[in-house]
Amino acid sequence: MFTPVKLTGTTDSSGDLTVTSEASYNGLLHSVQWIDGDLADGVDAVLSVTDTDSGVDFTLLTLTDANSDAMYHPRHQIDTEAGAGVTYDGTNEVYEMVPVVGTLKLVISSGGDTKTGGAVVYLKC
Repeated sequence: MFTPVKLTGTTDSSGDLTVTSEASYNGLLHSVQWIDGDLADGVDAVLSVTDTDSGVDFTLLTLTDANSDAMYHPRHQIDTEAGAGVTYDGTNEVYEMVPVVGTLKLVISSGGDTKTGGAVVYLKC
């Protein structure tokens, strides 16, 4: 079962927008559907988790020049106890869904004056 979290809105006159989820979540990040809407070309966005139990906020996805609707499946590389990336057969890196425990925040810049867009984040809860 997936929980969709809609983070969309309208930019201010400088082309910026910050949207924060109304609730705190506890799940795994499955995918992010980027909705370009009528945002200006050259728009950038950062999706992050804030207000975490540990107090450490972190970035889930960074988009540069996100000029078209798209679907993303962010994953983080698994590490060994020594902090090195885990690989199969010495070359293929191993990735897993990212835990999300906290509030989701989307920050958009260079989106154009009063333009609308954002993202829908799909969590596996």
